[in-house]
Amino acid sequence: MDQWYQVELLVFSRPAGAGAEHWDAMPELAYPARSRFLIYPGEQPTPTSTTSIPDRNVAAAEPTVQAPQLPTAFATLAPGQRQLSGSAAAMQRSGRYRILFHEAWIQPMTDKGQTLPIILDRSGDGGQWPALQGSIKLYLSRYFYLDTNLWLNTGGEYLQGDWRMPAPPLAPASRPQEVTAYSSLNRSSTALPAAEPAGELATAGSTPASTETATLGPQYPFRHAVLLNTTRRMRSGELVYIDHPLLGVLIRITPLQTEEG
Repeated sequence: MDQWYQVELLVFSRPAGAGAEHWDAMPELAYPARSRFLIYPGEQPTPTSTTSIPDRNVAAAEPTVQAPQLPTAFATLAPGQRQLSGSAAAMQRSGRYRILFHEAWIQPMTDKGQTLPIILDRSGDGGQWPALQGSIKLYLSRYFYLDTNLWLNTGGEYLQGDWRMPAPPLAPASRPQEVTAYSSLNRSSTALPAAEPAGELATAGSTPASTETATLGPQYPFRHAVLLNTTRRMRSGELVYIDHPLLGVLIRITPLQTEEG
């Protein structure tokens, strides 16, 4: 049976770092062709199941042995089960950081080829562009690896003149059957949205091109996006920090303790 792990991910922005670098004017922003979402409480999570393992040395009429009951994979945990809440609160109090995403969940770890990226925003479900968009990919290959494909939408204060980049893509829909076409969405184009976490488990297809999104959906309320595209190797139990002038990532992966050890 695969080893299961608890993952905790904290993504934050540092507004004061916007002018520290010269950013790529036209970053390549895209969602993966196949992906999944986290499952949030109350959003019809997949029921946890157990497997009966018969003992071959005992007659069929004998009671079977129940496998250990595991939690729902990729279902977010209650805030009280997060280990980085103190760090997040201290960052908020400092006034120098903005928490964009903070969740913990349980998942098995597989190799890179079997792993689906996890999308962190729900912009494809009929909402506005959030400040944070993109996906991460966690996989096991002797060490744990984290691939980030995240971008921060900004007001472009560091840009000269009135230039603005084309709108980035919206995320695939987490519930395709419940989302109407972009042309029929009633979405405001003026309010700057707050960052939202991702939704329930889903396999997503390709995302509409940015030009189509700009035509059919709401107007992009930002001017620019800064991409954080990197790979980081990590060990079990290690708190890893990915530094960036505008975005920061804290992540920890710890083995899930079962009754059998």
